[in-house]
Amino acid sequence: MGTAGSATGEFIYAKEELECRFDAYSGRLLSVRRGETTFATSGLVVDVGVDGRYALGTLEYRPLDGLHTWELPLIVPNGGGSANARFLGHSLDGDGRLHLNYAFDGLLLSVEYAVRAGTLCIEADIRNAASSRRLVEGVAFLLPQALPNEASLRFEFPGNVPHGVYSADELRASDAPIATGLVNPVIHAAMGDLSFNVLFVDEEEKWATAVYRAAEPSLVYANVAAVECFLEPGESFRCGTLYVQPVGRLSPSEAVRALYASRGWTPPTDGVRDGVLYSCHPYGTMDSGFQDRRTISEFADALPGLKAIGVDHVWVLPIFEHLDRGVYHPTDQAIIDPRYGTDDDVAAFSRTAHELGMTLLFDYVPHGPEPEDPLGVKLRQWAAVDRGGQPVIEWNCLSFDMANPDYQAYFRALVHDHVDRFDIDGSRIDCAMGGLTNWKPAPGNRPSSSNLKGGVAISRTIREALAEKGKKPLVTPENFNPVPVYAPYTDAFYDMALYRVLFELENAGLEPAEYAARLTHWLETELRFTPEGYIKLRFLGNHDTVSWVWQKRRATEAYGVEKAKALWVLISSIDGMPMLYQGDEDASIYRRTGPDLRSFFTSLFEARKTWLGNEYDIRYQKTDSPIVAFARTNGTRRRWVAVNLSPEPASCTAAAVVRDVLYGACDVGGDGRSVSLQGYGYVLAATE
Repeated sequence: MGTAGSATGEFIYAKEELECRFDAYSGRLLSVRRGETTFATSGLVVDVGVDGRYALGTLEYRPLDGLHTWELPLIVPNGGGSANARFLGHSLDGDGRLHLNYAFDGLLLSVEYAVRAGTLCIEADIRNAASSRRLVEGVAFLLPQALPNEASLRFEFPGNVPHGVYSADELRASDAPIATGLVNPVIHAAMGDLSFNVLFVDEEEKWATAVYRAAEPSLVYANVAAVECFLEPGESFRCGTLYVQPVGRLSPSEAVRALYASRGWTPPTDGVRDGVLYSCHPYGTMDSGFQDRRTISEFADALPGLKAIGVDHVWVLPIFEHLDRGVYHPTDQAIIDPRYGTDDDVAAFSRTAHELGMTLLFDYVPHGPEPEDPLGVKLRQWAAVDRGGQPVIEWNCLSFDMANPDYQAYFRALVHDHVDRFDIDGSRIDCAMGGLTNWKPAPGNRPSSSNLKGGVAISRTIREALAEKGKKPLVTPENFNPVPVYAPYTDAFYDMALYRVLFELENAGLEPAEYAARLTHWLETELRFTPEGYIKLRFLGNHDTVSWVWQKRRATEAYGVEKAKALWVLISSIDGMPMLYQGDEDASIYRRTGPDLRSFFTSLFEARKTWLGNEYDIRYQKTDSPIVAFARTNGTRRRWVAVNLSPEPASCTAAAVVRDVLYGACDVGGDGRSVSLQGYGYVLAATE
């Protein structure tokens, strides 16, 4: 049970090892303490975007309608706010939760504090106390951290972009907020050797995260949930949970993982967890304009060659019925487009893959057909609509509400049918971040439930459908965001974050040693701050990035051939599942002049299969050089990998004495630990 005691002008909420101090007159949170570690604050603010403004004036209002599914709310501070909430008092309920109640702008706000597994958990209940309906667009959770003069505070966004570690000393109140590029669950901060985590997770909708300097000496951790709904008089809603962890000298990443485990946000263990994945299409590649014009039967002839390279899993881009507008605009996913062959041809392709020991993944497109497609007309009841009742459009398509149970049932039956007809094993799920806001939601949902909640729901549905048909699933939702609520339904996380970090590093003009140091740090924090055992899909490009977004070209063109090879060695040797996009192995496949890397990938993937794998743990090493190095261990089997990201020779000290060189090449000094690599060289070694 929690306890609430009073002191002059203050009251205290204490539970387990945490103690929270509040101002008795305003209800402001003053500090969160665990042992010797205190998170000092000038007060949590929960502000609501309502009827065209933020009620307390803390942020500039930005309408949420019109945002694409991949866009996040913009966080623009408004100088500290223009209004104050009236504190109505506090109470302790029978479950030991502390409730602080406030009133402002016709709203009643109850902020609930609880402690679970050493973490302070903060939720907000927002009620319409006015006599008229209110339009809600965005809920902001703003938590300042006081900055003492004698200590410098650093912060970062583990597993997200931007990739840097920032110092509060270098920020000014006039600076724009540092905002994450993807939905962000964790801000990690450190002051000296004391660590703090501030997390936010909303299981209904996406949210934006940013950090900015306030006018007073504090750093504000801002999370804005993209809530959209009408709130009738007397109605209330809740959105998201803010978590505060003053972990001190304990492991900050273990605290995050413990929280995730307590919420059930852990990856599945009954699916496929290793191997090499290959993304492809019988008509060829997106960057060559799908010129190959092969049937799926003809494309089956390529499977033995892919198996010889070391490919285990084949993800086929959509082959469903579509018009000339593109494969990601299917008219009916129940039908195989005749330009690729018949049902029997697809079934034969699947049999060939299985005979070679490969798994087959279909690429589902749950966002919906175009409005005038037959299914767009027939199934219009599942399409998201705006506040005026008109369908909302993205990619020239309807946005089917993935949070609608009836649509989920439709997709479950579709997957069952595909397993029966084609014996598929898994799925990539396009646009799995969810859809556009639906102002006519299914009962029990709010309009914005159609985005993140919908994406999670369709991912769960597809994975469950595969398991229900006796499959050992391999499901990789196209969810770029490192959001833990996807973890239970994700066999391989679509690690666009790593791709974007490499994009940032390449464009930053860094010296190779700084490049390697930043990449090493980011990879280590991504590993430690994501759910334990979470498999990441690692790639240097996909069908989108080679054609129209980010680098808009192949890895060998973006990095140069030798650096690209070094990076492929790196992403194939760390934890995760490496992926190639069709043509990475041979430029002639995408009809360009370029390298033939089939022998390179054959030896790389053979070394990975023989000497590494996801059963090995990983420990990164600081080398103070252009070399990214790490040890991998599985019982008594000890490996060490080093990759030089400089065109010039470089040296470092191995984590242990090098016994045998298993793959690649290096020079080893007489001590067995001094290692030299040629420019863009790499080595996989067995160590003592």
